[in-house]
Amino acid sequence: MAMLQMILRKMLNNRWLVGSLLMGLIVAVGLASSIPAFTTGVQQRMLTKDLEQYQKDSKHFPGGLLVSINLNKLAQDSSTLLQQMESYLQNKVIEPLQVPVYEQATVMRTVPFQAILADQKKERATLPESTPLYMLSELEKHMTLVDGRLPEAAPVDGVYEALVTEKALKDRRMVLGSIYELTSDKEATSKMLIKPVGVFKEKEGNDPYWFASTGEYTKGFVINEQLFRKWLLQEQKLVSSIQLYTAFHYQSFRAMDKDRLISTTSDVEVQLLQHGLKKNEFSVQFPASNIVSKYDEQSKQFRMILWSLYVPIFVMLGLYLVMVSGLIVERQRTEIAVLSSRGASRFKVFFIFFMEIVILGLCALAIGPFVGVLLSKMLGISNGFLQFVDRTGLDVTLNEEVFIYAGWTVVLCVALNLVSVFMATRKNIVSHKQEVARMTGQIIWHRLFLDVLLLLVSWYGWYSYQKTLDFVAGSSENTPVMSVDFLLFFVPVFFALGFGLFCLRVYPWILRIVLWAGGHLFPLSLHTTLVQVGRASRHYQFLMLFVTITVAVGMFSASMARTINQNAEERIRYDTGADIRLRADWNSDKPAVLIHRKPVSGPEGEAVERNEPEAVPTQYEEPDFAVYSQLPGVKHAAKVYVNELAEASIGDRSVRGVSLMGIDPQDFGQVAWWKRAIFPHHFYEYLNLLAQEPQAVIVSRTLADKLNVIEGQTIVVGWKDARPVEAIVYAIVDYWPGWNPVPKKGTYSNGKEERYLVVANLPFVQDKMRMEPYQVWLHMNPEASTEELYEGLSQANIRLSQLDNAGQQLIKVKNSAYYLGLNGALTLGFLLSMLITFIGYIMYWVLTLGARKLQYGVFRAMGMPFGQLVRILAWEQLLTFGIAFAIGMTAGKLANMLFLPALGLYLQADKQVPPFSVVSNPQDEQIIYTFTAITLMIGIGVVGILLSRLQIHQAVKLGED
Repeated sequence: MAMLQMILRKMLNNRWLVGSLLMGLIVAVGLASSIPAFTTGVQQRMLTKDLEQYQKDSKHFPGGLLVSINLNKLAQDSSTLLQQMESYLQNKVIEPLQVPVYEQATVMRTVPFQAILADQKKERATLPESTPLYMLSELEKHMTLVDGRLPEAAPVDGVYEALVTEKALKDRRMVLGSIYELTSDKEATSKMLIKPVGVFKEKEGNDPYWFASTGEYTKGFVINEQLFRKWLLQEQKLVSSIQLYTAFHYQSFRAMDKDRLISTTSDVEVQLLQHGLKKNEFSVQFPASNIVSKYDEQSKQFRMILWSLYVPIFVMLGLYLVMVSGLIVERQRTEIAVLSSRGASRFKVFFIFFMEIVILGLCALAIGPFVGVLLSKMLGISNGFLQFVDRTGLDVTLNEEVFIYAGWTVVLCVALNLVSVFMATRKNIVSHKQEVARMTGQIIWHRLFLDVLLLLVSWYGWYSYQKTLDFVAGSSENTPVMSVDFLLFFVPVFFALGFGLFCLRVYPWILRIVLWAGGHLFPLSLHTTLVQVGRASRHYQFLMLFVTITVAVGMFSASMARTINQNAEERIRYDTGADIRLRADWNSDKPAVLIHRKPVSGPEGEAVERNEPEAVPTQYEEPDFAVYSQLPGVKHAAKVYVNELAEASIGDRSVRGVSLMGIDPQDFGQVAWWKRAIFPHHFYEYLNLLAQEPQAVIVSRTLADKLNVIEGQTIVVGWKDARPVEAIVYAIVDYWPGWNPVPKKGTYSNGKEERYLVVANLPFVQDKMRMEPYQVWLHMNPEASTEELYEGLSQANIRLSQLDNAGQQLIKVKNSAYYLGLNGALTLGFLLSMLITFIGYIMYWVLTLGARKLQYGVFRAMGMPFGQLVRILAWEQLLTFGIAFAIGMTAGKLANMLFLPALGLYLQADKQVPPFSVVSNPQDEQIIYTFTAITLMIGIGVVGILLSRLQIHQAVKLGED
């Protein structure tokens, strides 16, 4: 107890130091715990989205577990089998999953019977098909009684009452109250009398109970559940089919339970086999199991990429912990040496510091996971890099993995601090003072040439990327997807670290050269700082390296996020061509069929007539186009005619399957989305060429190469229902808004299934060829509402056959799990790297200032003005933090230039239109500049405040002691 009181008193006396260390530990634990929390949250959203998409596409409930048992040979113990399977599903499947259940249903069917109207035996009036009897558990809760009443649970005068569907009543011409006599040729049973007394249908609403529609029960009668189980199942044993259905609340499926979900199907099958059933006698359907099994592989790939994106954060976290622990131990090394010199054993000294760091670690373990979960939830609303929207955050909860990560982080922090303490306990006060006086020479990473090693690894990564890119460029589309070197995710960090270490190796020499060349010209503050930083370079290099890595990795992460997001947006906008692309239904006449009489020679040479129909092209009525410009939010509207089955020819060479696009150049230029980099000349220059000559056309390079034409030559363009006309080639392009040049099969080199394009003037197409329905391309105002536009289309009675909205597609992409995780991870890394740098920077200077009180006190005692002392510290920060920032910016820009093109391998850049491009947004650099300026100003302000509180007599007394 006395030892604990001493430790707590020691921590209280060093409040600033202990608080700084605790803050660092909380940030470290929160950062580490946010990784599994955010990963699990993204995976959970991915799983939920996949299940919802499955229900939307297939119209089937993804959370339904259906066990179907077909008893080809009537089982004597079918009742026992049913009880055991119901118990197994409840105890071994439903309860372990711990997922709410919407509904449970048991459906049984008997062998087919022959049904005869009992009062028409003479006529032998029978139902047209075999008639089974059905049982649906708890049917009364999920159906609506259309006519009649519910059947009794017991026979009435020897007649069994039943329900029938509306379709059965109509198709089989049954009358409620009629009695049917049921017999079976397969089983020696007595005759049964069945009387339909009610008609039912499904209860309105999307009830998951109805895994099969009521149409499945049209051929038979539905018996009361209790009566069916007692009479047909237990006594008569006529059940031939059993279906056990469980509808889970699939939104509650957890990604962490994917292994259990996957094994559900196989576990149920094994249980059925143990009952003696053969594989062809049962089936187990669980859509969620198949979805999760496919998702499991996607999840592994996503986790691998996500972890690789967190590598920079891990590197900075490690550097931060090492730097903080080094500063803490450096601050207390004198105290450790004094205790050792006065007889305290190394174990006692070690135990004191061990207890101190353990107490702080436990506090961080209690707070850090909640900080990590909070960060993960906030990142769930990211809509892009450093962009947040009003959206529901990720469903992130504390789980075992979060605490495991937090615990290992605390262990690492404790280990780092204890290693430093252990090394410090080996020295007494004399050896410690000698080491402090010998702070010159190279630091350990320079002695080990770690910078050279990291740069070599970076070169290997760059070389591997170049070889991979060359291989992909030279391979055909049918080549299997190759595995890209995973090291490409790490090399930017290795490069930034190696580049920073190399610069720090030569930096002291640069300072000495500058001091030698112009030392006599510099003011006192700058001269003193150059001497201080140049002679004690080891003292500053850790902080400078930390700042360098933070800035470089921050720039690379920002550029990576911008590149991925902008390429995805450009791909969608180029494919759509405009903000919105739609096609309305036109009024037309019905195709007329004319009888063409052609004389044909008969058997005797007589002239006969044969009727041959000849189709006449449909005539369309063009609707009023002005209505589109008046729709809410529409800024411009343009007519764009697209025909994918046109034909182009010159001489004896012709090409079919050409995309003919008819446009009005002026209107098209106001609505089309285009990118300057994909055209050799400005896009408007091509439109001006079309506007100069009605017969002018622009053709794709693929068509020009196929027909062997150049600008100025005349080609013939047309299609099946239009007369061919001559057109003059005015320009040849590789890309055009709304047209995909990537071949369907093969590559450009082998010329298989290439795509071709001809762009012509719309009036020329309509006047010289044919008038057909065209598309309408809309350019919307930035603040326009999609809902208002759709409402305007409805009010204008515009019937649409096609609608492509680029904005809605972008929202869907941004909400996808992949982009959500990507933007969230990169944003998390960027923000936390800035935060860690700021905390580390302030902590470093506070501790450094405290350790150099004597030096500053001597300066003040010698008569140095307070402003001069502040200028010395300002120059010192500029020559350390400022230079480290410049090195980091340089490393970041080089990393972007060298390694960002590797993203094209993962985004399949060879198939992307427009071509993949690396993006660096100046706004991101401005954020880093602003952060650096704020950090410097706060640092100088904090140092200035601490200096103003420094008393000269205290510093001199400290020196005397």
